[in-house]
Amino acid sequence: MADIEIGPLHDRLGEDEMAELTRALAKAGVGKLPRADDSGAAPIAKGIDDDVLAEFMDHLEANDIACEIYLPVEFDGRYEAADLRVGSVSVLIDVLEELKEDLAIENDDDADDEDEDEDDEDEEEDALRLVEEQLRQVWKYFHDGAHSALDRGLPLFVFAR
Repeated sequence: MADIEIGPLHDRLGEDEMAELTRALAKAGVGKLPRADDSGAAPIAKGIDDDVLAEFMDHLEANDIACEIYLPVEFDGRYEAADLRVGSVSVLIDVLEELKEDLAIENDDDADDEDEDEDDEDEEEDALRLVEEQLRQVWKYFHDGAHSALDRGLPLFVFAR
């Protein structure tokens, strides 16, 4: 099972890892990270199925933005530091908007217009529909988490328990 949360870097990284991350970000042209209030830490999602998260991360990987940590600063690409991939929340938001159509994410208003006739569908189609729905839910977790991280100036973490 996997979790997504926002919180301060020092909650997840040790001093050595923080120093390595700071050096990697300096190479990327990122100065200091925004100072965030430690009370802003919050879980976004808990207990995400590992297979569903892996499939969603494959979508992000296709856009070179699959990471374990997303920082609330703008920079291109992703960097490796402390055995973690680090990317920008802003870039993640842009990629999520591109994935919205691919994953058939609907606006809340459109959800009521669906025609549901599942009586004739076989189990394979039901299983596929379930996975697609889970991917849409993970997209929503990432979307909500990324916006919350950006608003609060906190990193977004994606990690397996």
